[in-house]
Amino acid sequence: MSGSIDLIYDKTLKVISDLLHVKNAAILSVGESELTIERLLSKGKVSNEGQSIYNEKLYGEVSSITEPTLKPSNVFRDTRLINIVPGTDYYVFPCLDSHSKVIALIILPVLKLEDFSIENYSLVHVVGQRLSVELEKSRVIKERESLSEFNASVLESLDEVTWDYSVAKKRILWFGAVYKVFGYQKEEMGNSPNFFLDRIHPSDRVSLEDRLMMNKQPNEKFTIDFQFKNTNEGYYWLRIEGVLHATADGIAERVIGVVKNVHNEKMAELLRIRAMIKAKDSERKRIASEIHDSLGQTLSVARLELDTLLELNKGADFEDRVKSVSDLVAGAIQESRTISHDLMPPALVDYGLIPALETMISQVDRSSDVKFIFFHNDIDERFEEEFETNIYRICQEGINNILKHAQAKTATIQVIRHPDYVYISIEDDGVGFKKISDIKGGAGLGLKNMANRVAYLGGKIDFESNKGSIITIEISI
Repeated sequence: MSGSIDLIYDKTLKVISDLLHVKNAAILSVGESELTIERLLSKGKVSNEGQSIYNEKLYGEVSSITEPTLKPSNVFRDTRLINIVPGTDYYVFPCLDSHSKVIALIILPVLKLEDFSIENYSLVHVVGQRLSVELEKSRVIKERESLSEFNASVLESLDEVTWDYSVAKKRILWFGAVYKVFGYQKEEMGNSPNFFLDRIHPSDRVSLEDRLMMNKQPNEKFTIDFQFKNTNEGYYWLRIEGVLHATADGIAERVIGVVKNVHNEKMAELLRIRAMIKAKDSERKRIASEIHDSLGQTLSVARLELDTLLELNKGADFEDRVKSVSDLVAGAIQESRTISHDLMPPALVDYGLIPALETMISQVDRSSDVKFIFFHNDIDERFEEEFETNIYRICQEGINNILKHAQAKTATIQVIRHPDYVYISIEDDGVGFKKISDIKGGAGLGLKNMANRVAYLGGKIDFESNKGSIITIEISI
């Protein structure tokens, strides 16, 4: 910007020198509280000065000039002007901005006042007006650049990226702390959305791409949390917020918004969920163990004692009463075993996820009016204990929800092993969910527990309701 202003000053003095045949002249810039000699024309040669000549009296004299005027030489006493641009008087032309404020002065020496004629300086008015316009334009541009630099520094300090996606051009622009947020330089991100979309986790890409590329709801704000792959080949959590702007005819034009790094926030929430689920599962194990090892054994001993009593007394009435109590104890033993197995299924511990699910689903299929179908793609591997336990509980919660609320005739549970993730679907032909938005907001304890366990495993869960319900889950492994 300073280069363009320098050029304006140089051209102004050159025009004055060539057309007025003036050998000596000067241009002063007028700041808020300073006067600076920007250019000097001495003996036909232009020199770049940049020297301040401020004093309070001089500033007061010249900063209030709004019309071309003559000033006696003593006004510029003790300045370089007297020596380099000598004159008995000086013709001063003020360059004004759009607010009629003096921003520069063109100063021409008058050697003999009796020879002075205003007509001789008419061209100065044209040149001075042009200088005023150019300086005002430069000032505006400089202010805009300063504002842009300020905005950029603010965005950098906020660790956010603003973005602007053109629907017609399929071009996206990034502004702000691009490297801090994405881990890539702005030049690497480019203007095509493909670089950005290709680094989004597959389980998040569809929903984000739908809102970014195919959004048809003008002025409706959206917020999506997604996982983004950084340069270290790891994923971390970002949050994108945006809104679609359309033309007056309703044609999608631009989608704009911000991207923030919410990884720490997500990790803190995940740690909270993990602590809660670990505590719950630990308590399940403890209770199951207590029921199996303590209560179960006590009941078994009690039944043996009752059987011993039968040997001591052969009375029919006594035998009937003892047998009745023994049957009650036998029922309590069976119930304690059932509760213990529900809390911590032996098949899950001994044989793994798929056999445990087959056992559970087979049992509910026999004991309920709902026809349950289980499908998996021949998974025979064992996973980590936490993974198996949480997948089992997720399916268990889904099945319980079908039995309690769905009013379904058939239900299908699928567990599909892909190379990089496990896909789970729980589907029924019942009445469906009342409001998907309520479910996603956490309504329903069972569904909320499912969502928490999916979050614990770093996965994604979706709910759909249309002539029944379907819950789909994707968990990376």
